Amino acid sequence: MKNAKSKTSPQLQSLQSDAQFWHKVKVFLFDLRHFKERTDSRDRLELITDPSYIAAPYFDPSEIQRIKSFIPDGQDITLGQLIESTLDEKLNRRMKKRVATGDYRVCAAHDLAPVFEQAFGVRPKDLQKDKKFVKSLTADGLILRRP
Repeated sequence: MKNAKSKTSPQLQSLQSDAQFWHKVKVFLFDLRHFKERTDSRDRLELITDPSYIAAPYFDPSEIQRIKSFIPDGQDITLGQLIESTLDEKLNRRMKKRVATGDYRVCAAHDLAPVFEQAFGVRPKDLQKDKKFVKSLTADGLILRRP
């Protein structure tokens, strides 16, 4: 799979070099984009209790810390801070626009997926087109099985 950026930072390369961890990242990104169409994606996402979405069942505590402390290319803040800032901005915007409806929810697919995809250099269409990944996801979920 090709990254959205042709030049990958050493910090991102370090994340990608851990095959099991990177598989979890890809499953997480895939699920954010496919929760409406796939019950397995929806089931995993509905287990998340952390507002940042960087949580179990996708990641264990050390992986959560690793992701939250990751500084994406072109940023001077951590991914954890970037997500918090994005959530605050989106919620404030929704509060102003949705007073009449009472719907103040942030949409993970529309609001958070692009931030995570850019930070990890992953294009959503690349995940969808990766037949080996989709087959593995369908068969094994978050577990990366070795051939």
